Amino acid sequence: MTPTLVQILAKELRELLTGARLSHISQSDPETVDLSFFHPDRAAVHVTAALVPLKPLLFVPAKKRAALAKPPNLCRSLRKHLEYAQVTALEAEPGERILTFLFKTPGGEHRLIFEGLPKYPNLILVGPDGAIVSALRYRNDVERPVMPGEPYRQPPSPAEKPNLWSLEPTGFRSLWEKEGRPPLAGWLKDRFRGVDTELAGHLDHFGENAFSQWATVRREVLEKGWKRFTLFLGPPPTLKVFPLRKEEGQDALSFTQAAEALGRLYELESGHRTLTTERSKLESEITRALKHEKRILEKLKKDRSEAERSDQYQWWGELLMASLHKVRPHETQVRLPDVVRGGPDDVLVPLDKDATPLVNAQRYFKKAQKGSRGLALVEERQKGIQARMEELKAAQRSLPALQGTEELRKARKVLFPPKPAAVAAKKVKEEKVPTPNILREKVAKGFELCAGNSAAANEYVTFQLAQPEDLWFHVRDLPGSHVVLRRLSRDARPTDELILQAAKVAAAKSKAKPGEKVTVSYTEKKNVRRIPGAPVGMVTLTKEKSLIVEA
Repeated sequence: MTPTLVQILAKELRELLTGARLSHISQSDPETVDLSFFHPDRAAVHVTAALVPLKPLLFVPAKKRAALAKPPNLCRSLRKHLEYAQVTALEAEPGERILTFLFKTPGGEHRLIFEGLPKYPNLILVGPDGAIVSALRYRNDVERPVMPGEPYRQPPSPAEKPNLWSLEPTGFRSLWEKEGRPPLAGWLKDRFRGVDTELAGHLDHFGENAFSQWATVRREVLEKGWKRFTLFLGPPPTLKVFPLRKEEGQDALSFTQAAEALGRLYELESGHRTLTTERSKLESEITRALKHEKRILEKLKKDRSEAERSDQYQWWGELLMASLHKVRPHETQVRLPDVVRGGPDDVLVPLDKDATPLVNAQRYFKKAQKGSRGLALVEERQKGIQARMEELKAAQRSLPALQGTEELRKARKVLFPPKPAAVAAKKVKEEKVPTPNILREKVAKGFELCAGNSAAANEYVTFQLAQPEDLWFHVRDLPGSHVVLRRLSRDARPTDELILQAAKVAAAKSKAKPGEKVTVSYTEKKNVRRIPGAPVGMVTLTKEKSLIVEA
């Protein structure tokens, strides 16, 4: 609200509210206070103070607004001190954005002060002793604290600047001529208090006649009452006290009362804020979705690069399988003759030093199978992601053209359709599978030795019977039983003798020849994993240790 609007509104409210009693107090939201006034000889009047930062407004709404279920602190203080209090006067110093309601109460005169400052709007209740009782916003500033119990002081203003509303036209003109007749609009805004952009532009429009026009404006605003207001619908909506002319294509409404015009402005502003907020939210959602799709596209590019190497992985796997006996454990790479393709040079094959040569070969076969199968899927997925990104970018470009919340909701529904509600799947009763035939034997206090006699039994021993911390044994590079040294109590710790005994059982239950020395790998069961797509009983392991024992 401009200083001019505050003066016009003060005069209108003075005529409507003087002598009326404050009959109802509520807050429709944390930044809005609604007051209802009753007078036996006049119609009830509702006044709303909307303390929205940057655009605070005081107006008479078209209808009474719904109240919050739980009244905030200021609302409770106003009810306590001002309910049924009588309005004795309304004060507004010309050129300022402050309007004061004076109330007669049994405890003395209270003041309810509306501060329409764009940066720090506030509504402050001041008691008979001049101390602050309550406020919509508390501020513990050194310059001007707004806290309960503190004496109320007006917001600071530049004292060195004179107030334009206190100047007569002759004094106004003499100052202008004394300072060299500068451009009027800029000079008014820099030199005086109580001047807003619209008033400065209005006076500047009259040129040499600005001073006589100022006399007319000052008299109508302070004495007669201004009756011409134009509300341009926008967006954004703007209220003009001095509309010079209506621009082509602009929709506008005319009013004779500032309180009514400000109420309509608030409705339009609320709709504009809601639309802006919804548009910003949708724009943020589109930006996040674009970033997400971009990350997926980068991953797909890596997957494509990996899939295109499927032939190479197949080649390396076959080379390893053909030369397992030449590969030493724990090597990071190995050079092998090209017995698969018959090339003249040796082939350098990278290895995982923590895995056996057989496991390395199995991993290459798995990568080759996945790559050959996935290349077509990756290409199809890339096309889908690129199409989705184009759709999102097109929507982002068209956002400014969406003018209503309904259009925004439709756009959001198209771009981000709601996911269908998940239907709980019926649990299928699993058939009981008989326990495979396995070896189970107690070998010491707190331990049991378990070994499988078939692929299904190995699967059962490893992935159903064994616990994560139990030790798992298997002969390296030969078929054989999975052997588990199973703990029967949590505090049981295996000894070296038990580990050696379990390793000998694994060697005895392998395809090794009797008396042949073999290497037995062992690790904790949590380091053993199934190989996807491999036959039952085939596993891979990490963090392995080894023992050489006789079969």
